[in-house]
Amino acid sequence: MRKLVAPFATLLLTGAAGLAFGAPAPAHAAAPTAVVPVIQECPGFCPTYYEPVVCLFSNGSTVWFSNECFAEVYACNHSLSILRCARVRG
Repeated sequence: MRKLVAPFATLLLTGAAGLAFGAPAPAHAAAPTAVVPVIQECPGFCPTYYEPVVCLFSNGSTVWFSNECFAEVYACNHSLSILRCARVRG
């Protein structure tokens, strides 16, 4: 078993040495830039007037709201887009 481990360990060490002590990266090589997610602030409140709407969202769901403001807050909080809203006649 020892005869098999020694050559394998030597191979690993020489490979690691080649990576650790290889040539430095060229100065003109651009460093990778981090992608910073944009955090969207959603509205915290809506007026309480009652003009019911039903809205279709980008995930295919359909939801009723007491007014369109609540639909926009829902869409923002769930990272969805409103495809369309229609007033509900009572």
